[in-house]
Amino acid sequence: MKKILSVLSLALVALAFVSCNSNSPEAVVQEYVADLQAGKYEEAIDLFYFKKQLTDSDKQQYVSMMKDKWGKEIEKKGGITGVEITDVSVAEDGNTANVKYIMKYGDGSSKDQEAKLLKVDDKWKMESGK
Repeated sequence: MKKILSVLSLALVALAFVSCNSNSPEAVVQEYVADLQAGKYEEAIDLFYFKKQLTDSDKQQYVSMMKDKWGKEIEKKGGITGVEITDVSVAEDGNTANVKYIMKYGDGSSKDQEAKLLKVDDKWKMESGK
């Protein structure tokens, strides 16, 4: 039953992702959550903007840190069952945005999150702070 709910949740996230403009701040956040849900940490890292180009070694370190930090928390909470975007604010210049969202877990809990995004080469990326 848990597996069926996970598959259905992933399908809903994918449907929400397809229904949004794939180059919007909220679509990037939805893709990020879907990647975390599926354990696709390398793809999740690709959604971030880093001031300095990542080497393969750097990327693997970030993937490892993400697995250790998020993977364990996600597993402990019964997986991610969905995401709800609660607010999107794009700056007047159209180059930065804040997305507030609620990450929902299999154990019934949820967590309020906020992502800062930057428009880089006409694509939205989550700000890494690095």
